[in-house]
This record gives sequence, structure tokens and C-alpha cells, in this order.
Amino acid sequence: MFKKIGVVGFGVMGTQIAQFFAQQNLEVVAVDVSEKTLKEGMEVIKSGRFGLQRLVERGKMKEDEMNAVLGRIATSTDYSVLADCDLVIEAVFENADLKLKVLKEIDAIAGDAVIGSNTSSISITKLSSAVTNPGKFLGIHFFNPVQVQKLVELVKGLLSDEKLVVEIKEWFIGLGKVPIVVNDSPGFATSRLGLLLGKEAMMMLQEGVATPQDIDIGMMLGYGYSMGPIETGDLVGLDTRLRIYEAMFDATKDPKWAPPKLLVQLVDAGYLGDPAVKPGSKGGVYEFYGQERATQVLRRLGLRK
Repeated sequence: MFKKIGVVGFGVMGTQIAQFFAQQNLEVVAVDVSEKTLKEGMEVIKSGRFGLQRLVERGKMKEDEMNAVLGRIATSTDYSVLADCDLVIEAVFENADLKLKVLKEIDAIAGDAVIGSNTSSISITKLSSAVTNPGKFLGIHFFNPVQVQKLVELVKGLLSDEKLVVEIKEWFIGLGKVPIVVNDSPGFATSRLGLLLGKEAMMMLQEGVATPQDIDIGMMLGYGYSMGPIETGDLVGLDTRLRIYEAMFDATKDPKWAPPKLLVQLVDAGYLGDPAVKPGSKGGVYEFYGQERATQVLRRLGLRK
């Protein structure tokens, strides 16, 4: 359905999205404002925690295959490289004003393409105001890490073409993803539920109810979660989580979405999330509390691979 994919924003999510599509034998062009960010992003794709080098080391990919995947990703600071893309995904920070600005720039170059936003909480209908053809605009919400997680959430805005959404759903199935389709609403389906659990877990920490490790193990063994809410927050990024809570609160004015005080303080203090996926971070909740991550504990006990 799509042959050339554009990705705008080459941070944590943008690099993962680019890697996923390149691994599906699709040509990818990635755009960011900084050559430094583009170079660092390519290095993450090659040798990061979920990078290609790990697949080579585990015997799941040959070195020449890795080089071929890397060769399918081009990078640029110039939006003009998006001109011949048939799908462009915006993956910048979770900030409505920034996304609207970036979407207008994408539309000016690639207005005939299908355009998707990787937002996890911002109204797709609102964002569609930045493009000339809102029927070809939708939410395409990937999950971290994109290379591993099967789920992708497709979000229909008020003006999104329903037939196109169905076609994109089938296309993702062909790429090995499991898409769900939801209507535009603050937080959609997944973020809305995940954020509530994440906030309650953070409030439990704030109140001294239990440790991060015990909260997460409780949810993993008691409720079948593959990863607990605290460790998930560390993986997604505490700064990212904070921006999403702020966006949800701005959209709804509902106090249940107000960010927990502890989360705000951690981010202010430089604890932005798991340093393995957030370069420059002092750590996540687990580092702040000085604990081993729950997934590592259960792996050592033979309860997780």
C-alpha cells in the first residue's frame, strides 16, 4: 500500500518507527531539525537497546541484513525529502502547538500523502486542522519499543476517511502488527487506561504504600502484565509521561489527569526515565529508589524470559 515512509521527529519513538519500517523492506526518510539528533538516532537504531546489532548478536539477523536495513533509512534536516513519500508520520514531542506547526510543514511538502500523528493523547481532529486534506489524516499511535510491541492504535478523527482507516489497518496486519481502531477522544483507549494505572501507581509511591518493585511484581504476577506500571513509565520516559498528563489535563480540565507531584519533582530533578533508552537521564523511578527492575527480578527467578 505504501512504498516510501517519512518520519518527522527522530527521538525515541521516531527512531523506533523508522527502524520498524526499514526492517519491513520499506524505504524510510527521517527528518529532524538537528544533524546531531539524526546521527545519534541512527546510532541508536544500530546499537541501542532494541537495535539491529543486538539481533545480529542473538543470531536473529545477519550482518549484511543489518547493513541493508540501515541503508534503507535516509536522514535530512530538510522537509523537501518528504515530497515523494506516500505515508508521513509525525513523531515529535507531545505538545499540540509543536505538532500543529510540524504538520503544517509536512503538508506543505507532502500534502498528497497520507499523514499520521504518533500522538498518544492529543485530539486527532484538532491536529487535522493543520493539513489540507483531513480525510487522509489519522492517529497512528505506536508503542514503545515499536520494534517489539505488536500493538498499533489507529485513531479516527472527525474527518478521517473510514475506508482509508480500514485499508491502513489491513496493511499493518500484513506487516505483522495488531492494529486496533478507536474514535478520537482524549487519551484514546490505551493511553486513557494506562495513564490511570500509572498515576495510581505513582500516587502509591508518593504515599509510601509500597516500593516500585513490589507494585510492579504485584501487577505482573497478579494480573498478568508483561511489565508493571512503574517500569513501563521508566521505559516510556517520565518526561514523556508528564507531557501526556499535562495534555490530558489541558484537554479535559478533569483533575484526575493532573500530574502526580512526585512525577513532576522527578522530572525537575533530571530523572527522565530508564537511562538505557533516555540518554542524559539520571535514571527512572527505579534508579531514584535504588531498586532492581521487576522484570530483572522475575527473569532471575525463571518467571520471565
